[in-house]
Amino acid sequence: MRTRIPLALAAVALSLLATAGTAHAQYEPGPTTTAVAQVIPEVTVVRGQTVDVGGARCQPGTPVVVTFDDGSVLARLEADAQGSFVATFTIPADASLGRHLVTSRCRADGAKGGTGAKVSFGTDGTGEVGADGYLRQYLRVNVVAEGAAASGALPRTGSSNTAPLVGIGAGALVLGAAFAYGSRRPRTT
Repeated sequence: MRTRIPLALAAVALSLLATAGTAHAQYEPGPTTTAVAQVIPEVTVVRGQTVDVGGARCQPGTPVVVTFDDGSVLARLEADAQGSFVATFTIPADASLGRHLVTSRCRADGAKGGTGAKVSFGTDGTGEVGADGYLRQYLRVNVVAEGAAASGALPRTGSSNTAPLVGIGAGALVLGAAFAYGSRRPRTT
């Protein structure tokens, strides 16, 4: 009776190991720290990359501040005579991988009407004018690892063939069960 229990446990463990599937460590980028309820243009970048972003509908000659979603200032400039701006900034070297929100903020030009804003990368986005009278325009940046930027996708992680590892694990389990069984046998002298 006592010898059947370890053998049964070994058989169950071996069958679990033999039928276990492979794990694929794929993930979606995490949420940003700022939630905005509008369609936002997106661009994929790497740490340290320079990005040009433009906007419009600011009061002419007023300051424009471009910030990263952690609050750090990426650029400070002035809107031109038409209320437009173009800012060049660098993605921080310590930016975490994943999606981030870059925000430009300027005093809204009420004479131009509406809250639409044209953001660079050839995409029409929208901006929002807050109760404080400032226009906020957004650009989502997806920060990826250096090698992933060329393919536009995150690299696959994990193993494509775990059968040898499962076999080694099963063999170690059987060997351990044999040692446990052998150490419990009564010795004859």
